[in-house]
Amino acid sequence: MEHTIPAYQSALRHGATDRPITANPLLDDPRFQALVRSRRTFSWTLTVIMLAVYFAFILTLAFEPALLGRPVTQGYPTTWGIPIGFGMFVFTFALVALYVVRANTTYDRAVSEIRNGDLQ
Repeated sequence: MEHTIPAYQSALRHGATDRPITANPLLDDPRFQALVRSRRTFSWTLTVIMLAVYFAFILTLAFEPALLGRPVTQGYPTTWGIPIGFGMFVFTFALVALYVVRANTTYDRAVSEIRNGDLQ
């Protein structure tokens, strides 16, 4: 017995709709495109900075372990690796906070202004 798929299900499955596909005018706005480039550049800059810090720490551990293994205070077991490792976490949170502040102030406001048609 042969089963057929009704035409309307076939059309929906393959993406055919009655509505025409319209372009999003926000995506075509040159100010929005410049904003996207700016945000991408900023986020990649923060990414490179974070990777540099982590790789510097790992490479120091790999090639100069004695540097991070020296005690902070003579006679105590805490070495320089511990506060530097903790500092990396603090640095990471600071970079995330920097991005969130910039996204919530600069980027969100600019998108809202572009969406509302301000500053034409």
